[in-house]
Amino acid sequence: MAITALFALLYAVVFVIGVWFLPSSIWGLVIMVGFTIAIVLFQYGISPLIIGWIYRIDWIPYEEFAGRFPHMADSLNKVVAYNGIKMPRLGIIHDLNPNAFTYGWSKNSARVVITDGILKYLNKKEQNAVFSHELGHVVHSDFIIMTIVFAIPLVLLTIARWAYYTSWFSGRRRSSDDEANAIYLLLIAVAVLSYLSYYLGYLISLIVSRVREYYADQHAAEVLEDPNPLSTGLVKIAYGLLVDRDINVDVRERNRSKVRALRGLGIFDPSAAKGLGIISVSTQGVLSMDAIEGAAAWDLYNPWARYYQFLSTHPLPARRIQRLNDQCEFYGKKPEIDFTHAKEIKEQQAGKTLWDQFLFDIFMKALPTLIFIALLAITIVWLFALAEIITIPWLNEKVMLMMWAIGFYIIGFGSILKTKFMYKSGFEAKRVVDLVTNVKASPMRSVPAIMEGKIIGRGIPGYYFSEDMYFQDETGLMYVDYRFGIGIVDLIFSLRTVKRIVGQRVKIKGWYRRGPSPYIQVDTIETEMGRRHRNYAKHLRYFWAVLAFILGIGCLYFWFII
Repeated sequence: MAITALFALLYAVVFVIGVWFLPSSIWGLVIMVGFTIAIVLFQYGISPLIIGWIYRIDWIPYEEFAGRFPHMADSLNKVVAYNGIKMPRLGIIHDLNPNAFTYGWSKNSARVVITDGILKYLNKKEQNAVFSHELGHVVHSDFIIMTIVFAIPLVLLTIARWAYYTSWFSGRRRSSDDEANAIYLLLIAVAVLSYLSYYLGYLISLIVSRVREYYADQHAAEVLEDPNPLSTGLVKIAYGLLVDRDINVDVRERNRSKVRALRGLGIFDPSAAKGLGIISVSTQGVLSMDAIEGAAAWDLYNPWARYYQFLSTHPLPARRIQRLNDQCEFYGKKPEIDFTHAKEIKEQQAGKTLWDQFLFDIFMKALPTLIFIALLAITIVWLFALAEIITIPWLNEKVMLMMWAIGFYIIGFGSILKTKFMYKSGFEAKRVVDLVTNVKASPMRSVPAIMEGKIIGRGIPGYYFSEDMYFQDETGLMYVDYRFGIGIVDLIFSLRTVKRIVGQRVKIKGWYRRGPSPYIQVDTIETEMGRRHRNYAKHLRYFWAVLAFILGIGCLYFWFII
């Protein structure tokens, strides 16, 4: 995310310089497109170096890797020999947040990284499947393909912005000359078409990214000649499994537990990789499909899941498992993960449909914005009346000021109402397993919870600037969202505090939410050392309500003096 923000800033600076000095020249467009492509290539060239710098990766030679992990080395040798590629560089991040990723310039300069969490929580077949999935990205040249795919919308965006600013400059100098007017209208049409093409291209690039993930899954199934290890690995990675033996939970109590869960790993991108779920283990050690289906029901039936998948670079875990199940027949295997009764579990919790809750969530999420848009619409009508394009006798300056004053007060109260809806009271003791099986949870519809357990790693393992963390209790693991919302505050917390909290037992009070995956948003964290860390992200939201009230008072002041 930091790399993306850095290059976005660079792109913005270059673009502003370009439109300032070459606002209406066709050479300006050529130069801006050239700069855009150059930035993309520069990012492609330097990103692997930056990743190696900001992540704490322990690089190990192939001989050591083969000695410690012969099962993965066998697959690696097979893939390298069959595809005729150079041996990837291999690394381990010493963090118990289970994660795996690959990066590089090409299939012959790849780096494949796993974390200690992969080794701790997955069996050897599942480790091999996850490792082979990452090798799939290498042999399919996804580094290059996705760079090109995501570069195309950026070029279209550059054309759109150039056309927009050129039309703006041309409009300022526009005369009655018909040719000049025609060029002005043409530029506006190009801008509109390019913006539409950009958004369409961006959505297509997301589809391509999701397809590449399916191909990498298929590659793992081919290497192992069995799709099931990756399916069960995804249940552990993206939905959860296993309890850390070092969590200091009594063994007899652990054996009595009907459900064990684990937080999701980074087989998908770090900004979205918060996928969780559950595996339930009976006293005989048999997996409970009810628990797995309960965790997957959100992916399959909650409307929020469709929203997030539409805008995601990765398919949701349940969709990936379904694809893997479809491949089982080809390999003569019976699927080990089954979602047959997931719909019944959803209906037991939420009834026939979740669309009514989804639409209400969307309404609450957009409430202040909707009010502001309504005020803008009224203002546009007033401007038309002011220009004598339309006639509305009663709509004058005093009326508009009063409308804006009332509107700002409504926005303020709407913002408070939205915050109250998102941050419910009534905190109760919860376990990971109690939360991740909640099909009705959403980014807006939270569950107030108090959880006790251990912080086992950073939210993004090995990343120096990760302010988020990874939590474990006796039933599973969960992503901890500590983001305050002000960059410098998050940075200080990530550098000074997170490294001291990792490894400690904690008590977290916060709000459980489900985005593409489950997480708990922190209100307070109390450590075993007696330290208490407070997060004021909720309180920061009230700032916007206060600002709206102040603007409303300002409108009333001008209303009185006119």
